[in-house]
Amino acid sequence: MAVTIAPTEDDLLLAEFYHRHWLDMGLPQEDALPDWQARALAFIAQARAHRAFAGFVASDTGEPIGSACCHIVERAYPAFRRADAPILGYVWGVYVQPTHRGAGIGARLVRACLDHLVAQGCGRALLHAGDRSRPLYQRLGFQPTDELARSLP
Repeated sequence: MAVTIAPTEDDLLLAEFYHRHWLDMGLPQEDALPDWQARALAFIAQARAHRAFAGFVASDTGEPIGSACCHIVERAYPAFRRADAPILGYVWGVYVQPTHRGAGIGARLVRACLDHLVAQGCGRALLHAGDRSRPLYQRLGFQPTDELARSLP
């Protein structure tokens, strides 16, 4: 099993695995935006151009079996404390095909993202975790935060 950086030619695969990620978390297909693929590809292209984007693909005997993406994000507020990281990274779209789960592939993909973000000067990495994947991220050193959210009309 190998983890490699995804060239632009793999953007469609990254988008497809992102789609599977959402479906796997229980999102009904009918709740997906009709143009989800175009939106994902546009987001990846913009992130490649302006946010130090990197996608990683895990392959087994040449067949893609998982992926993860990361990029730099804008701070939500200005750094104030000495401990505030001036550059933040975001990990997203971590997906491993069900038949390959439990073999450490997700961890390798996330570590590749973290290594990339560190190389970009990031001092902190963020992600959102579902119930199933939370233990993996906590084993990799991610901690819950005190962030709250609400929907707006």
